[in-house]
Amino acid sequence: MSDTPLLSLRDVCIAFDGREPVVKGVSCDVWAGATTCIVGESGSGKTLTSLAVMGLLPGSGKLVGGEVRGPEDALWAAPDAHHAPVGRDVAMVFQDPMSSLNPSMRVGAQVAEPLELHQGLGGEAAQAEVARLFAEVGLPEGSERKYPHELSGGQKQRVMIALALACNPKVLLADEPTTALDVTVQRAILDLLQELRDARGIGVLFVTHDLDVVKDIADHVVVMRHGEVVESGPCADVMTRPSHPYTQELLAAMPSPATSTADAHAKDGAPLMEARGVVKRYVTKKNLWGKPLAHFEALKGVSMAIVKGERVGLVGESGSGKSTLGRVMLGLDHADEGKVMWKGGAAEGRTFRRLAQPVFQDPFSALNPRMTIGAALQEAVNQRLAAEGQSVRELLEEVGLSAEDATRRPGSFSGGQRQRIVLARALALSPEFLVLDESVAALDLRIQAEILDLLQTLCERRGLTFLFISHDLNVVGAVCDRIAVMQAGEIVEEGPADQILSCPQHPYTQRLLSSRPGQDSEGRVV
Repeated sequence: MSDTPLLSLRDVCIAFDGREPVVKGVSCDVWAGATTCIVGESGSGKTLTSLAVMGLLPGSGKLVGGEVRGPEDALWAAPDAHHAPVGRDVAMVFQDPMSSLNPSMRVGAQVAEPLELHQGLGGEAAQAEVARLFAEVGLPEGSERKYPHELSGGQKQRVMIALALACNPKVLLADEPTTALDVTVQRAILDLLQELRDARGIGVLFVTHDLDVVKDIADHVVVMRHGEVVESGPCADVMTRPSHPYTQELLAAMPSPATSTADAHAKDGAPLMEARGVVKRYVTKKNLWGKPLAHFEALKGVSMAIVKGERVGLVGESGSGKSTLGRVMLGLDHADEGKVMWKGGAAEGRTFRRLAQPVFQDPFSALNPRMTIGAALQEAVNQRLAAEGQSVRELLEEVGLSAEDATRRPGSFSGGQRQRIVLARALALSPEFLVLDESVAALDLRIQAEILDLLQTLCERRGLTFLFISHDLNVVGAVCDRIAVMQAGEIVEEGPADQILSCPQHPYTQRLLSSRPGQDSEGRVV
């Protein structure tokens, strides 16, 4: 590592509308061939700090103090001035590639734009350079002729990396570039970024809230909270010997199978919920008269039985069929073949729909933004068949909110609070079975830990049974006593959580475990 940083932030302060700064005196460095990670929860100021380097602060946000310097001590940003050579010496990879790519343009043409703008390349020369960049980031031949919607999430992120690298930047900023990706795709993108960093000798500033990713890729770590740096240093020191209480809290919040309070032994008895040979097909092509010509088989004869009191995890990559199975079990989708059983009978009717409830991934889209929380919960309470049950006040207090929150609307709550509200709404119907579909995937580490603790407390108090759908093996291992692994519409492995996580038998499960950040090729923590 060179003694002279490629990127240096000194006492950076950011404010909106001339008010009190929200980012206060942030300092950090990025060196050639090394990765500096800024880690913190939502609202800590880590993304704003990276956007200040690019001159992309939103709205009325301004750099009001400090400075940003690039290679050879060149002044890139200062109050009321921005000189960073964006697209040339510094480039950025954003979290959501779909919102960063033009849906009406072929991806090759989008990567060719900065080549023409900054390097004067056009025609065949630009096409050849685009092909070379796509090959460098591992995209299949011919990908440059496709539109963004024709690519997978991982492929779109590779296009964004190619776009960022087009003009040979010295510094690459990456803002949560793997947060929305499956574990195997995440692994591939992280490996790619490190390979490109080493091959090109660039410096990487990586913004994330995932401490496993930090342990995996960081050389230097900067921990932010409430707009300030609370701790920084070499990765090995910060991650193994943290000195600040906040860093210690973050590390303690990381999910681990050792923290699970679930019963590790399979429960006996007749199944509460059971899928028998379930097949689900979706039409992919029709003729002019609407007759189906081709199908995609999302579920291929899946069978699963869940006994009362069990906490079952369902893991797999996007497209594996796990969410489809959850919807079929709840009756939100109908099986084309096979059947779903509830307490030995058909899973249908009003009573079943009350006793089996979903908890979705995005709580904001699951709540009516115009209704107060109290009205939304009261609506659910009114649907309850039994006369006895909790009031809105009692439901809010059970999930860790206050009775006064009933008068507020969803937009005034944080993501973690909204997830508590969605849980309260499901509980309002006094259910016996929950299907939780990626219900903590979008939450920060500490908030995620709080929701998982709340879930386990509620299950123990109410005797709930649940199916927990996730691509995060660490989370599933922390809350479930049994795990089923899905691949391409089939369950390929199933067993006790500790057995699946420590001694997987199927090659696909082994690949999932070894793909987790901070793991070796055999899935062990490094």
